Parts: sequence; structure tokens; C-alpha cells
Amino acid sequence: MQKANECESAQSLSLPPIIHPWEHELLQQPQGKESAKERPTELERFSALAGGPFHVLNPAQFRSNLRGFAEVCKAVGVKATIYFARKANKSECWIPVVAEEAHGVDVASGPEFIGAISGGVPAHNLVVTGAEKPESLLELALRHGSLLVVDSPSELFRVSTLAAKVETGSQAQLLLRLLPDTQTDSRFGTSASEWMWALASLSEKQRTCINCAGASFHLNGYSAEERGHQAHLALDFLEVLKTDGWRVHTLDIGGGFSIQYCDNTAWEEFSRVALGDSPKVRAFHGGYLPRTTYPYGGQRNNGPAMLSEVLMTLHPDSEQATYGTLAERLRVGNIRLGLEPGRALLNGCGMSVFPVQGVKERKDYCIITAAGLSMSLSEQWKGSEFLPDVTLWRAERGVEQTEVQTAEGKIRQTTKEQVDARRNATKEREDEPTAACVGGSSCMEYDMLTWRIVPLQRRPQRGDLLIYHNTAGYQMDKNESEFHQLRLPMRFVYDGEGTLPRIDRPLHEEMP
Repeated sequence: MQKANECESAQSLSLPPIIHPWEHELLQQPQGKESAKERPTELERFSALAGGPFHVLNPAQFRSNLRGFAEVCKAVGVKATIYFARKANKSECWIPVVAEEAHGVDVASGPEFIGAISGGVPAHNLVVTGAEKPESLLELALRHGSLLVVDSPSELFRVSTLAAKVETGSQAQLLLRLLPDTQTDSRFGTSASEWMWALASLSEKQRTCINCAGASFHLNGYSAEERGHQAHLALDFLEVLKTDGWRVHTLDIGGGFSIQYCDNTAWEEFSRVALGDSPKVRAFHGGYLPRTTYPYGGQRNNGPAMLSEVLMTLHPDSEQATYGTLAERLRVGNIRLGLEPGRALLNGCGMSVFPVQGVKERKDYCIITAAGLSMSLSEQWKGSEFLPDVTLWRAERGVEQTEVQTAEGKIRQTTKEQVDARRNATKEREDEPTAACVGGSSCMEYDMLTWRIVPLQRRPQRGDLLIYHNTAGYQMDKNESEFHQLRLPMRFVYDGEGTLPRIDRPLHEEMP
């Protein structure tokens, strides 16, 4: 049985999220009934329009992140195209930013392909990824001249045959996806030796319709050194392709650039006492313990800083270290670097907001029922947990009632003193610190937005808003569902104080 002080310790464990300036603008706007007499805040407007859960998106932060990656490459003289990993977030507002910054999009389906083009991104700035792609997607890529990542010899044979059939008048530009030397259990990619065998097996007609323009790979985990080493090995492979007569110009190193959600010291302390095989405190509702978690405290090299370290990596073979850094090899070889960040481009670009529907008291903490589903917080569906603290936003309470109906149905007028006493008692109770887990509004026991017992500065009330920060990357919509026929959360675009908020929609879609 858990000791009382263990529960108290769990409730005091805090993981304050890193909150970006645009979020501070929204959060610092006056809230509550006093300000409502003047005008509602943006969050209150969004909540009223949504009538349920909603997401808030900030394209300006996305642009800043994109430029951060681009500036790292520019600083070392490396030509680069940053392909936004479309799968990381379905919102439309990111695509025009990519187009304006003259970068690209990583797509893996027909709708993603068409959506990127309709958002203004030229087809030659699209890279088409994924394993064993359907014929329809391959043909889209071929007809529009997009860069096509080929995952296996069988796909290479299909693409080269289709390219001969389609006859676009130009060669299909292919990247051969390599099986990483350090992650040979991956289901993606093919070894360099197998690729050379496959290329040698092509007919003359197939060969004339394609160009092996380079290679790509993707690594799990967040090691800059491992990525740098694999990139050097991929450049070695590009040299072999050149010798074989292919016009090589691109190396795509995929994504996997880490970000920081909360302070590293707080994260290390939380990990020490609340996670692992033998946690020291009970930090989760119902005995839950996540199998794995994202490294929410980040690492010393996050996002663009991690890319900088990758570019400074030397060849893993010490005898070939004289080749220079990865940046030097790319520069000397006139090779364009491709990147496919998703989470790192969306760092700090969105928040998810869930209205409080009700609060249930338990012995040591509250159980909040939120309007919305845990499918809108995708980490919950990986045997994991989205761990940063939530922000509790106080709702406007409305005018205090001075009339109540008695059990006999009679109207009883309350005195001003009674109203004041009730208000003060309610306020005193509301202002007490507490802790809570958060359940969704479905009928499933495991529909939990937050299994963790999260400390709150005051007691939540029906109508309050729960704000989850930094959810744009893989959290908002990776697993979203209209379960119970509930409408998906609305998406609002917030461009900053003094601007008009708007509903997220495709660039080509007319509003009624």
C-alpha cells in the first residue's frame, strides 16, 4: 500500500512546460468575469466557437523554427532543402509558410501530395517517402517531377517500369533508401550491396528512364553522432553510384531531431522518482506506468543545434577522417542535404485545449472529466504518456445568483451577506492547490488524457479550460477519431496580438 507521504510527493512533482511568447500572450489576457464585462479574451472566443475541445496554431513560430534549421546549413555553406514531415500534423496553415520559405514537404500519400501542391509548394520541392508506395502515388510523383524515395529493389523495378510507361520526357529522380548499419532490424531500407545488385539488374530501357540522384536514411533515437556517422557512410555509397554513372546530387538524412518540452533538471528528477521499473512514488492514476516516454527534458543539442553537431561529425572510420566533417564533404561534393523534421519544426507551434466537464473527488486527488478524447493526445495510445504539466485556465463564472429554488419549489431571496459568504467560501476552496488526472468523455476506462497525477495551483471547476502545451508535433491528430460520433477538435490559427484569428483551412478552400 502507498504511504500518504508518497502520494503527497507525487503530487508535488512538477514538470512545467516551456511556454512560448505567443502562448504567454493568450494566457496573460485578463480572464474571469471582471474582464468579461469589457470583452471576452481570445481563448474565451475560441472556446465559445468550438463548443468543445480545440487546437490553437501559430505559423510564426513554425517559420522561426524552419529558418533556424536553414541558418545552420547556410552558416557552414551547405545547400539544403528542409522537407516538413507532413505526417507530424494535419493542419493546413504550415504549408503556405513552407512555400514562402522556398523549402519542401515530405509526403507519403496522395492527399498529402495534392494538399502540399494546393498550398503553394512546387512539386519539385516534394519528397515522396514510405515503403512500397501504391501505383497512384508513384505516378503522381513521376508526372509532377517530385523526388521519389525508393525503399526496396522490388519498388525500384516497379518505378523504373512505370517511368518507361508514363514517358514524362524527363528522368525520374530517385533516392535509394539505405538500411542503417546500426539499426539492421528496421523494416525500411535496403543495404548498399543489394542496391548495387538491383541497379545492375535493370534493363537498358528502365535505366534510361530514371536517375539515382542520391540516397536517404532514417534513424530511430536522437543521437547526433550516430546520424553523422550514417551520413558519412551514405556519402561513401554516393561515390559508388557516381562511379556507376549516376548523376548524384542529394543526401537525405531524414528527421528525428529532438526538442525540449520542459526543464531538464525537473525532467531528470521526475524520471528518477516516478519512472522506471521501481518508481519511488505513485505518480499515476490506477497504478499505470508508461512503458516508454519521450525524453521531455531534451538533450544538450536540440533541433537546429543537433543538426549543427551532425554536420560537424567526422567519418566513423578513423583512417577516413581526413575526408573532413560531414559539412565539408557535402560542400566539396556539391551534394544537397535533405532533412525531414516534423516534431522539431512544430516545436512550440500549437496547444490543445479541453474544457472541464466535471470533477470527481478521490482520497488523494481529483479525477477531471474533459470534453474531448485521448485520441486527440496521441502519446496516450503508444503505451506512453504526454507528461508535461497542464495549465488550468479559469473560466468566466457569470453573474452570481441571488435567488435559489427551495425543495418545496418556492423562490427564496438570498441576502447580500449570504451571497458574499458563499462567494468567499467558494473562492477559498477554489484557490486551494490540488492534483488531478484527466479522463476523456468516452465510456472507456482507458480513455485518459493524463494518467499522471498533475499538481494544480487551484481546484478545477466545470467550464475551466485545460491547456496542453506544445502538442503540434505528433500529438494533436496522429490518432484522432470521431469515436462516439463526436466532432474532431476545431483548429484556430493565432498570428499574434492585434491580428484577426482564423479557422485553419486549405488555401484553395473557399469559406461559405
